[in-house]
Amino acid sequence: MPPTRSQNAGLTLIELLVVIAIIALLAALLLPAVASAKSYAHSVSCKNRLHQMGLALSMYVHDNQNKYPFYLGPAGPSYGDALGPGGRATGLVYWSSKLFPYYPLNWTNLSFQCPGYRGKISGPDIPGAIDRAGGYAFNSWGVRTDDRTNENFGLGPVMYWKDSSGNFMPAIPESKVNVPSEMLAIIDSRMDAGEVGGDDWGHCDGSSAGGLAPPYPYVLRHGKNYNQLYCDGHVSATKPSILFDPAKSAALWNYDHQPHPELWTP
Repeated sequence: MPPTRSQNAGLTLIELLVVIAIIALLAALLLPAVASAKSYAHSVSCKNRLHQMGLALSMYVHDNQNKYPFYLGPAGPSYGDALGPGGRATGLVYWSSKLFPYYPLNWTNLSFQCPGYRGKISGPDIPGAIDRAGGYAFNSWGVRTDDRTNENFGLGPVMYWKDSSGNFMPAIPESKVNVPSEMLAIIDSRMDAGEVGGDDWGHCDGSSAGGLAPPYPYVLRHGKNYNQLYCDGHVSATKPSILFDPAKSAALWNYDHQPHPELWTP
């Protein structure tokens, strides 16, 4: 009579290896699905934050003579910035601070940033910071180089920059945007490969274009798309290879809805 295996006997080495192999195979099959679900959740959360910023931006515009904020402009009494004598904010503040009365989150709050962003977050309220770096970018001057004498086609440049005639660039009125449903307002900022900061078309400051020379580096955040808020308030998603290529998307950055290739970096 052949020997029988004891009921209390453990797994043999071969059986244990087979079990481990099966578990490893299942894990390998499940991990991409888990990563995809996490990426989708980040994208949904990002879109929700952009939608909230869109509501805040709309309220700001309607409360300020129907004009968009400057990328960097005059401070106000309730913009979440450091207060000076008499309880008044001093100096210049960035576009995101102008949304503070309607969307009370500071730039440095993680809940303000895209949940898929893994770069550096910096701002004027952080010692040593010069420009903004973070998860979102304001379409401040549209498709143009960093030549400050060129005409601005975005929503709001730095207020003390001058145009080619020597005049200070004005705030952009809502009526000047020809196609609001196809005009970018706030987007997922581009992150250059190898950099810790976030930018879009060449700046780590949450502006817009400014150096369109190829290649157009970016880091994927949540899936294959970047999210964008448009001037009419809707939020959409576009592949960054399209969004950051002026040959494919330049008109979306300019309020006259024209590509203006003469302003692209040669």
